[in-house]
Amino acid sequence: MNKVKIPTWITFFGGFLAAFGLMLGVMGYLKPDLVIPGFTGDTDAHSMAIWMTSARNIAMGVVMIYALVSKSPALIGLAFIMRLVTEFFDMFGTAASGVMGVPSVAIYAAYIVLFILPEILAIKKMTFLSKKKTP
Repeated sequence: MNKVKIPTWITFFGGFLAAFGLMLGVMGYLKPDLVIPGFTGDTDAHSMAIWMTSARNIAMGVVMIYALVSKSPALIGLAFIMRLVTEFFDMFGTAASGVMGVPSVAIYAAYIVLFILPEILAIKKMTFLSKKKTP
């Protein structure tokens, strides 16, 4: 296995994403209206949707923690790919739903600047590091 130094910014950003995912996941079970403004859970289908979303968020948090602890660039990169794909599709759903109460352009800008671009940079860096050979 390659022993390389994982950049501090990637460790902190990944840690933030892990904590954020775990927090959203737990809140989705306990207080779903904090995760999705206006959520009522008034049907079984709504309850199922928030529970599945919560489980996904918890799973992504656990996977990111595992990847960061492993210090394996390949695993960390894979965890960021998982986040990138999720954020990319969540961005469109969030903007289309209108539940955040802000213009769609603000939703797109926030997702791109706060999540998507840093995740792309992390994936590129982890890909580079995973190919780096150490003596």
